[in-house]
Amino acid sequence: MMLGNRLSAMRLVLTTCADQASADQLARHLLEQRLAACVSLLPITSYYHWQGELQQEKEVQLVIKTSANQLHKLQEELTRHHSYEVPELVVLDASAAGAYGAWLLNAVDPR
Repeated sequence: MMLGNRLSAMRLVLTTCADQASADQLARHLLEQRLAACVSLLPITSYYHWQGELQQEKEVQLVIKTSANQLHKLQEELTRHHSYEVPELVVLDASAAGAYGAWLLNAVDPR
């Protein structure tokens, strides 16, 4: 964990849910398991190909903030508790500065 103006390594995980209720439930589960420090929910419209058809759906995007140490467990829980047959799972390497980075790492990796 780095303090001050230093950067702490973190991961941003993106997934979508079909509605607010399922997004709320998944976010709360990940937080209760301490696999995420924070989950932001955003209403979106998604366009995609599924089973040979072009789809357009209202969804809720989850932006999940976690540590590299918790990423594997988070992926397992997300897959196990997600309502989609093929859930979106996009992982981005990121950095968090100063006190926010320290808080994030402590929230998912308390010592």
